[in-house]
Amino acid sequence: MITVSSCGYDSNHKKACNVAYNLTSDEYLVLLVKTDAWFYINGERIETRPNMLIIYPPKSTIRYGRDEAGYNDDWIHFSLKGEDQSFMDTLDIPLYKPIYPYDFRSLTNIVEPLSKVFHKNSAYTDVMVDHYLHLFLYAVMDQLSTVHAEKAPKYYLELSQLRTAIYNSPAKNWSAREMSESLYISISHFQHLYKEFFDVSCQTDIINARIRLAEFYLSTTDLSVKEIADLCGYENELHFMRQFKKITKNTPTECRKKH
Repeated sequence: MITVSSCGYDSNHKKACNVAYNLTSDEYLVLLVKTDAWFYINGERIETRPNMLIIYPPKSTIRYGRDEAGYNDDWIHFSLKGEDQSFMDTLDIPLYKPIYPYDFRSLTNIVEPLSKVFHKNSAYTDVMVDHYLHLFLYAVMDQLSTVHAEKAPKYYLELSQLRTAIYNSPAKNWSAREMSESLYISISHFQHLYKEFFDVSCQTDIINARIRLAEFYLSTTDLSVKEIADLCGYENELHFMRQFKKITKNTPTECRKKH
């Protein structure tokens, strides 16, 4: 069985960060880094791009960070027991090395429910976490497959990176026209591809990202609704409240009370 000791999803650092520690003799670490950052690998500082995955083996020396605020990642600390002790050896996943999966967001979409299950602490938590982590590692292998990666549709990687950027900074004034121009394609083609790849329109995805950020602030801070609306990119508090209710079926105040 794969045992998770700690994990988290969509962790945001409000200040510059510099993380350093050593892993134990049986502990692996997975990091899915959604922003640019720096890592020390074999004593050398390496600048990394957004949408980067790195898996550290046991006894690794960890040191990474970002010189500006906003570092964002998902993480999993896990160890192997029983027959799974040799499981990692059967997977051809590079360890202690930054890699860039072509569909990064699909991996974070596995970590999100894994993290929720882990913190739920039910009678089936250990079993579900074990299955989620097996799924995650196999998904990494699938993405690193040369044949699979070569079949990725044109513009998928670029649009996947844009989508991650939207969810990292939903308050930004995102423009479909500017994003399409950055890929040197027409806005209609951009919108068609976005909907085809992610089963949601670009504009709806931006709204979903803003509402998701608002839910985070409502559940973890004492900021006023107006302050949260501003932080999430809304110039009009009333418009924010209407959109929040439409998507979540709750008012911001009701959402806060539930947490």
